[in-house]
This record gives sequence, structure tokens and C-alpha cells, in this order.
Amino acid sequence: MNGQSQKLKDKAAKAPDDPGVYLMKDASGNIIYVGKALSLRKRISSYFQNIPKKTERDPKVGILIRHIQDFEYVITDSEIEALILESTLIKKHKPKYNVRLKDDKRYPYIAVTLSEFYPRIIITRKLIKNNDRYFGPYTDAGAARSIVSTINTIFKFRLCKKKLPLKSNERPCLNYQMEKCSGLCMGKTSRKEYMLIVNNAINFLEGKIQPVINELNNIMKKYSQDLKYEKAAQIRDIIFNMRKTVETQKVYSTVGTDKDYIAVQIQDNEAVIIIFEFRNGILLGRKISVFENIEFSDKAEILKSFIIDYYKDTHPPSRIICDTSVRENDLVEKYLTKNSSKKIHLSVAKTSEDRNIIKLIQKNLDVIAADRTATKISIDKMKGLLELKDALILKSLPEVMECFDISNTQGKNAVASMVRFKEGIPDKPNYRRYKIKAYDSPNDPAMIHEAVARRLQQVLNDEKDMPDLIVIDGGKTQLGRALEVKKALDANIAIISIAKRFEEIFTEHSNKPVILEKTSPGLKIIQNIRDEAHRFAIEYHKKLRSKDLIKSVMQDIPDIGEKKAKLLLKHIGSVDKIREASLKDLCNLPGIGKKTAQIIYEYFNKS
Repeated sequence: MNGQSQKLKDKAAKAPDDPGVYLMKDASGNIIYVGKALSLRKRISSYFQNIPKKTERDPKVGILIRHIQDFEYVITDSEIEALILESTLIKKHKPKYNVRLKDDKRYPYIAVTLSEFYPRIIITRKLIKNNDRYFGPYTDAGAARSIVSTINTIFKFRLCKKKLPLKSNERPCLNYQMEKCSGLCMGKTSRKEYMLIVNNAINFLEGKIQPVINELNNIMKKYSQDLKYEKAAQIRDIIFNMRKTVETQKVYSTVGTDKDYIAVQIQDNEAVIIIFEFRNGILLGRKISVFENIEFSDKAEILKSFIIDYYKDTHPPSRIICDTSVRENDLVEKYLTKNSSKKIHLSVAKTSEDRNIIKLIQKNLDVIAADRTATKISIDKMKGLLELKDALILKSLPEVMECFDISNTQGKNAVASMVRFKEGIPDKPNYRRYKIKAYDSPNDPAMIHEAVARRLQQVLNDEKDMPDLIVIDGGKTQLGRALEVKKALDANIAIISIAKRFEEIFTEHSNKPVILEKTSPGLKIIQNIRDEAHRFAIEYHKKLRSKDLIKSVMQDIPDIGEKKAKLLLKHIGSVDKIREASLKDLCNLPGIGKKTAQIIYEYFNKS
């Protein structure tokens, strides 16, 4: 143990035997980890104990320990207080080795603006200490917008910000004319009537669906009895829309129960969490959270962090069911119960009903993971294209790229391939291949000249759009021959080449190659299109070579002409497969016949 480690061990031994929070620091004094403990002395000392060689320390903890140069701690009255303080300090300092909610400040809430004389239902990202009622946060902003839209459609709340009542010469807004609001500005609804609907909307957001419908039915009956048929019709429409929305959107849990179901999925260095909220047995919707910096955490730790943070401002139901156990389950349960007026039960899914709902959440997680992967790929591609534009001094983003490669055997069966990528992704319907006509001896640069010339001439003749960039598989010489074509045809096109040995990129602007980092997204795109052109060229070359081989072999078989040779090529494909075919297989080939099949079979088997 070195001097610094001994110093930390001695300092840890002097820590109090009380609950609290400890903050680990690196050499620069940055807080790199925040933890909590029932006994600060025991927990902190555990980091600096000598571990026997036979006992392996958790690798993640080992990495953390190597960076600890100092620590401090805060004593609390209880472990629950330490739990709350730990969560607060993680959000404040964003330590390198703690899991944390990603960009949590940007998540929206649904607000019922009770501070206004005529409240509205809106989305907001600011929590203001006034009389407004907040629901959320909704880490799925799309879900929040959908809920607000649905509620405004059902209850026809005020949508505009006009000052009420309107002046005598002032016209109502379009929302009234489109029957999207209850017409407060026109005196169609009194404030008392309006506030009744607002209170019912709040109950609707809380999941009290049936009580809301019952109350609205009573209001509708009273309007009917008072001969206020227009108002009764408005309430009838609200009830109808509520029932329709609930019937089309709900998933049932045990009748009448309030539960939250939570599942987590880890992808790369992020964790996606989905929570399904059931109130009175009806699924109100899903909420999505993303945690980053999870390299040093597992699902149990991530769930613990999420639950503590989420229910700090949200009333928990009596039961919370997770897809896996929660770190320090009992302590988290005590924390939730202390903050609530009821006993909270936190558990894993045990019943078949609970497991089925967790499976449903996991299906949602799979879809979200696929979407996030696709989005990440497209972002990486865009980064790569932007990098190529700058590094290669291009006039525009190389969204459409074409790459050429040559394949031949000592000049024989020489072919060129041309593959096209759009936005860094293969565009296979626009792949092309060319048989080289002018050369029958090895000369890759000249073959590149021919292939590029034929391609560009075709584009010009057909008046098609030029690609943004042409990539040549090769070095300076191949690039030079391609640039000859560009000059001869006066084509407005950028051309580069990539030499495979050192992945050097040559351009027409400089004799010095462009060297991109090995991890560069731009280089990755160039490598992908180059490798795809190589694959496509070899595939075509092998096919032509196989055809020639079959033709040459067929010429030595008695009574087999060119027509029969083509049939064999069409149905079998290679000399090896013909050699391996049984007599029965050959007899069954269309257009061959038993006599010809017998000749072919005997020829190969005698050989």
C-alpha cells in the first residue's frame, strides 16, 4: 500500500459510525462518486482495505478506487435522509461513476393553470410555485402532447390567451368557430360551470375515470331537468368522448387497483426505463426515462435511482412492480412509505398478470431500442458526411457517393463494379457492373479509366444528376486516370481514391494524402463503400470465370453443344456442382434428357 492509500485508510478509520453520504474525489478535486451508508466508517473503509489475492474485487469498484485521491462526507439523522441527499448530490455534481437521469431538466409536465381565472391545460417545462397543478414529468414528450390534445378535445377547454370578457367589438378566436372550446368568451359557459369541468379533468388525469363519468352524468341530468338542453348536450358529448377514449386506449389490470409497472433495458452506455401507470385498473399511459453513465451500475442500481428521483414529486400508488429486484429494496420502500400517507409495496412481478404486463413493457422497450439504434446510426452517418465534406474540401455534403473497383485474373474476365451509397447507406437498386472491353491484360488504372468513362458518359447522355462524390479503390495512379475522364468530359464531380494499405485518401487538391482517424465516422463510410464495391466486383468476376470454365469443360464432352452447356450453367451453376450431381439429378434437369445426362455423368465419373 502506497503512502496516499495509507493516508486515505487512516482518514476513513476516523469517519463517524453514523449514517450519511460520502463524496469521492480525484486528483483534481472533482467529485467522481457519491454514495450513501448506514455506517460511514465501515463503508468508506471498505474501499481501502487490502483484498486477499484469492478474493477478486468488482472490476468496476477497482477502477473507481484507482482514481480516488480524497473524500469527504455528510452525516445525516437516518439512512432514508442519506438516500435523499445522495440523489440530490448526484443530480448536482453529475459524478463520473454514478448513474444519472439524462437531461432530466428538459422533460415536460402537464399543467392545469389554476393560477388563471379561466384555467387551461398546457405543456410546460418550468415548475412555478403558484396554484397550478402539475402532472409528470413526461420523459416521452410525444405522449404528453397526446394527452393534452385528448383532454382538450374531450373537455373543450379554453385554448387561447385572449383577455376575458371580450370587448364589444372583439371577435371570438378560431377555436370557438371550429367548436374546439366551450365558448367562455361568448358567455356560453359561466366560470362556475367551467371550474366544474376543470376539476373533473384533474380527476381524469389522476385516473379517476368512473367517478368523473358519474359526476358528469349527474350534471347532465340537472341541466335537462332545468331545460338547459344545449348545456346538457355539451356534457353528453364530453361523456361520449371520455368513454370512447378510455375504450380505445386502456389496458386492464386488476379491477379497481392502482399500480405502477417498471422495466429497464440497457443499451450501449444508456438505460431506457418505461413505467406503465394503472389507476383504477386502467392504463393511463406510459412514461419513458433515459439514464446515462451506467457503465458502473446494474439494473438494480438504475431502478433504485429512478424510483427515488421519480417519486420525489409524484404520488406513488400502493404497489410498484418491477422487472427485476431493486437495490436496497426495503430501504427504498421505507422512503416511499414515509413520503406517502399509505404503505407502499415494492416488488418484482410474481403473478401471471404482473408478468404479462412486464412482458408488454419489454416489447415497448424493444421497439424503443430499435428506434434509438436507427436514430444513432443516422446521426453517426451525418457526422461522417459532414467530416468528409470538410476533410476533402467538397463543395457540398457527399449525400450520394459512387465507388468503383476492378476484379480480374491476369487481365482475364476483367470486370468493374460501381456501387452507390445514399446518406452513407447502400442504394443497391442503383448498383452497376461492367465487363471491361478494351483490355485483356492486367492494367487496373486503365480499366478504372474505362469504367468511370462509361458511367459518366451514361449520366451525361441521360441527363441524370451527378453523384456528389466518386470514390476509386486504389492509389494516386488510379485517381489520375479517373481525373482524366473528368477533364475530358468536363464533368462537375469530385473524385477521390483510397489506398487500402494505410487507408490513405488521395484528392485532386493535394499530393499529400488525407489521413482520417481510425475511429472516424467519415473514414468508416469510405471504408464501407470501398469494401462493398470490392465484394460486388469479385462476385461478378467469379460468375464470369465460372461460365468460362463450364464452357471450356463442356467442349470436351461428346455431343454437348453450346445450348446444352448454357442449360447446365443455368440450372446447376458450376463445374463442381455438375461433377457432384447424380445421374438422377441430371436426368431431371429441363432440356437435358436421359441420353445426354448419361453422357455427362459418365464423362465426369470416368475423369
